[in-house]
Amino acid sequence: MAKAIPKIFPRTLHKFCRWHIMNKHKDPLKKLYKLFPDLKDQLTAILNHPLMPSEFEDAWKALIEKYNLHDINVMINLWAERKLWISAYWKEVFCARMTSTQRSESMNFVLKRGFVTERDNLHIFAKQVNNCVQARHEAENAEANASTGTRKTVTRYGFEAQVMDKYTRAVYSVFRERQYHSTAFRIKTSQDNPNNYLVHHYNQSKEFAWSRHEFRVLADEAEGRYECECKLWEHTGLFCHHVIAVFEHLRLDEIPSKYILQRYTKDAVTNPDFNRRDYRTTTEDGTSIEYRRTILYSEAIKIINKECSSEAKFQIALSAFRDANSRLDNEDAELENNEDAEMENNEQSSNQDNTTRETGEQNDIPQAENNDPYADI
Repeated sequence: MAKAIPKIFPRTLHKFCRWHIMNKHKDPLKKLYKLFPDLKDQLTAILNHPLMPSEFEDAWKALIEKYNLHDINVMINLWAERKLWISAYWKEVFCARMTSTQRSESMNFVLKRGFVTERDNLHIFAKQVNNCVQARHEAENAEANASTGTRKTVTRYGFEAQVMDKYTRAVYSVFRERQYHSTAFRIKTSQDNPNNYLVHHYNQSKEFAWSRHEFRVLADEAEGRYECECKLWEHTGLFCHHVIAVFEHLRLDEIPSKYILQRYTKDAVTNPDFNRRDYRTTTEDGTSIEYRRTILYSEAIKIINKECSSEAKFQIALSAFRDANSRLDNEDAELENNEDAEMENNEQSSNQDNTTRETGEQNDIPQAENNDPYADI
């Protein structure tokens, strides 16, 4: 993968999954945790909190010095691969909070934790998978019912009411938790620039490097610009504790819309390629739109798989897709013209009916008798 990805996906950044890295070394790490009970908490603090590269390296070296782990193979291996799995080295890269293969691994964890074991037979495994799916559906339905309820903000700040209205329930819960933890930070204005703030944890403990650092936050209300040197927003699209603390310090009414990514909002899916509620939507002849899309997707995938084998097939498939797209556009335009013409004919027919009705009413009016003897002269 390391050799193929740069060639096939030249604009893709390939990094290691943190969960797999730690899982690979879990046995030697367990032995170290038994020897040094405080090691796990301090190592987790270094990995979880938003340190800059230089600070991470200083904190790691201090940890190695404290417990004399210079010659421990697991620590040497973790250090050697640090730039491939430690997020401090690529914070400017947007990852949408995906720092591990968590979607697939989390489902595996759910299945293994409460439904199946490695000793189960195949028929028991199939039965338990169905039970797992049913349990997930019940949980999703419960979440859907809960989402219809009324939510309340924790504070009276305008920006919190804004994100509660925009974000989904799950993302707003993440924001609210960070807002809660942001109260543990203290703020002072930088002497160099009044729009720069220095944010630090109230407990500047010597045990954890992240608590001793003062994070520089730029908050320019006039330009609507808010940035933190920890670069958590650039990395995930959600604000860090430090920026939220500055929001509360400024009593901000509204966050600029550019900082609220659509992917985290209730309107994230505006025009989906597939919607699981499509089975409720049918065409004029009663055919399900989901059924039609399934057929089209199947045929399109067949063509895509064939055209990848040679340049000639690629050009044939590309031309066919473009021709089909053009014909569909023409069909849409023709349907729109027909609808406009039909509406115009209906309006003309309606006007003619009104004219005929008015003429008939005038003919029904009795005419006065003409007795003038000179009328025909």
